Amino acid sequence: MAPYKIYCVTESSPAAQTHGQCWSGETIAENLELCNVQTILPQLHRHLPRGGRILESGCGLGRWVFSLRDKGFDITGIDLAADAVDAAKAYDPAAPIFVDDVLRSRFPDKSFDAVISLGVVEHFEEGPRAALLEVRRLLKNGGTLFISVPLQTVVRRWFAHPVKDLYRWYRARRGVRFEFEEYRFSRREFEAYLDAAGFDVLSVIPDDFLPPKNLGLYADFRFLHSKHRKWELNAAGRTLASALRSISPWLGCAGAHWVCRKRPD
Repeated sequence: MAPYKIYCVTESSPAAQTHGQCWSGETIAENLELCNVQTILPQLHRHLPRGGRILESGCGLGRWVFSLRDKGFDITGIDLAADAVDAAKAYDPAAPIFVDDVLRSRFPDKSFDAVISLGVVEHFEEGPRAALLEVRRLLKNGGTLFISVPLQTVVRRWFAHPVKDLYRWYRARRGVRFEFEEYRFSRREFEAYLDAAGFDVLSVIPDDFLPPKNLGLYADFRFLHSKHRKWELNAAGRTLASALRSISPWLGCAGAHWVCRKRPD
């Protein structure tokens, strides 16, 4: 089974064509609050090296850099989106966050004890291989990779994705143009990429927000959104999310989060 492709409407403005992602309408304060309700937080605290040097490759507005620095970790962030880096610097001018390319970073080989990559490598239409190899280059032998990508869950495969395909077909017939946005992988597919890039999987958990917030269903089903609270579901959505979690946390989650170890060169 091939990864599922998500498409977005093509934007023609020069600003929309710049590299990286624009976080318009979001604030760093809002992003920081989300760190505390994301299911991956205990994994990061448990496995990140306390005395080691850490890189977040593709840090966006820097929420994890700020959050983990506050907890005593030595972490640097990079992102290709200058607008996001500018916003992070405006929030904290001393923050070690820089404009840099996650595919061709300026850092020397084996500079870091751990690398964090959350929702980044799925955005390369050519696939995640190049980004994973760059992460491997930056990691010391035996270093730890923390990586999350969107998951092709049962709910998405049976319901959300067919609806997205029908919607895109309908809009395309009316002249709307679409472009690639991201892949959604199965766990087996992405673990094959990790293995080929020289990583051993130590653990994998669902990536989502803790209730009452939600990322998986919220991302796919607008009619389940709360009218009053961002990243929360309405009554029908909460009922569905609870039912899915009672069966398996993997059914309605947004993605998967792996902790991996780099094999020695």
